Amino acid sequence: MFAAPDYASTQGGNIVAGDAVDQVIRADVRLRAHTLLCLQGFRGEGYSPSFIDNLARIHRDLIEHPEQWVEVVDAPDTVCGACPHLVPAGCSLRGDGFEESMKTQDQQVLRLLGLQAGIRVRWSEILERIRMAITGDSLPSICGQCRWLPLGYCRDGIERLRAAGSATPAGLIPAQELRRDRLESS
Repeated sequence: MFAAPDYASTQGGNIVAGDAVDQVIRADVRLRAHTLLCLQGFRGEGYSPSFIDNLARIHRDLIEHPEQWVEVVDAPDTVCGACPHLVPAGCSLRGDGFEESMKTQDQQVLRLLGLQAGIRVRWSEILERIRMAITGDSLPSICGQCRWLPLGYCRDGIERLRAAGSATPAGLIPAQELRRDRLESS
């Protein structure tokens, strides 16, 4: 089983990320391409308390630092590190082999956003690409049978971002509005 990555860690002897002062070097956050869309609808719900806390921390950091560098990947990421469904072969949410479905979804999002796996992009640019390329109506063809899709959170988040008219963190739910009382059972 993988351990959750330490989001506030050290690199080259420097403390990075977390709640440190502005002079501290910020580490890249590694995100799956499909997670870029999930973040638009995150409401403080998830698969386990550690998963929710990890995603809330990443969500808050991106809101507070829109110029944060993101490494966009098509494999398990910083969010997955705290998920109870992560196994050595990748995502097992719907059983063995589900990682391939996630990878296909990631590759579709990469194509739609005009990105390649492994690229580093500022969060603000990712928001602009999402705003220009994705609509709430396009989510069913991207997200398939995702258990979160019927709740409409991601659709609302994408539409909020598009309505903002520019790439701002306005598309994301403010941290104080995240729900602390909901936990998706596995």
